[in-house]
Amino acid sequence: MIPRHLDDAACLGADPRLFDATSGDRMHDALSYCSRCIVIPECEDLVRPRRSHFDGVAAGKVWREGKIVKQDQLFEN
Repeated sequence: MIPRHLDDAACLGADPRLFDATSGDRMHDALSYCSRCIVIPECEDLVRPRRSHFDGVAAGKVWREGKIVKQDQLFEN
C-alpha cells in the first residue's frame, strides 16, 4: 500500500470551523469533503475522537462527545 499524507486531504484549505458542525447544512457540507477524500483512515487516526471527546465531522463521520452519531440521530439536537 502506498502511504498517503494529510496533504492529500480533500478538505485542505477549507474553513476548519465547518468541521465543528454536528447537524444542518454545515455538517452536510463538511461530509461532502469527506465523501471525495482519499485519506479517511489517516484522518481518523489523527483525530481519534474517542480519546478527545471530539464534536464535529472527521473521517467521513459525525461525532458527538467522541462517539459516532448514528444516521437516525443526525437530526436530533
